[in-house]
Amino acid sequence: MRDPFARDKQFRRLIRGDQAIDLVLANLELARDSYPDLDFDQVLARIELLADRVRERCSPGGSARYVIGQINWVLFVEEGIRGNLDDYYNPMNSFLNDVLDRRLGLPITLSILYERVATRAGLTLGFANLPMHFGLQMPGPDGPLFVDPFHEGRILDLPACQRFLSELSGRDITLGSDDFGSCSAADTMARMLRNLKAIYLQQKDFASALPIVRRLAALRSDDPLELRDWGMVSLQVDRPGEALEPLQRYVEARPDSPDAQAIRSLLKAARREVALRN
Repeated sequence: MRDPFARDKQFRRLIRGDQAIDLVLANLELARDSYPDLDFDQVLARIELLADRVRERCSPGGSARYVIGQINWVLFVEEGIRGNLDDYYNPMNSFLNDVLDRRLGLPITLSILYERVATRAGLTLGFANLPMHFGLQMPGPDGPLFVDPFHEGRILDLPACQRFLSELSGRDITLGSDDFGSCSAADTMARMLRNLKAIYLQQKDFASALPIVRRLAALRSDDPLELRDWGMVSLQVDRPGEALEPLQRYVEARPDSPDAQAIRSLLKAARREVALRN
């Protein structure tokens, strides 16, 4: 199989361990799996125009809260962008080109957009990979603060964030400093991919799931379950040749797992099918 990531400079850097990637471009590389003719420059120009509007209203050295207020006004008031509560599991919520067109997104895509606009306005924000939610974090006088682009850029301190997550999950959640810290580009990308994987598998859209599980297996190459799922989805879309390597690696990594024998049987059938086609 040819290199499936040949055009994806950001993703290739990420799987090599480079965390200093452009997550906007990485998201567009992901979107290109669904939109092969996607014009990256057009999407980037649209984001720059949003950032220009924020910059025009911010003086150098202005407070972080003032900059956030201007970002919130441009994105959520003037543009009407919002979190898609009504159709949360629509895959289009995961792609920045669709977010800009439809003005609807998931916490993670809205956070990537928000972070880019903030950076262009001179404000540095980190990504916060919280249990059941994703957003941004910044330093505060009494500890880190959580910026929530899914809820129009509201700012929560640690206790308020814990209350919000506890209400969301229906159980008490206590956050430590590690939970509230900035997460890596690899973790951010993995969360984007897992969101899409869950959506496509729930919809039984295996053709759309295949490039996603390929990426997850490349990004999390030490996780045998991602290898197994790549192989299984390959079989679902009648690509037995592609299934061979990940299924073989899975049974080698977990020879005594409860599903190992079933996977060996599928692997044997896939080898037989490949031989018949050659």
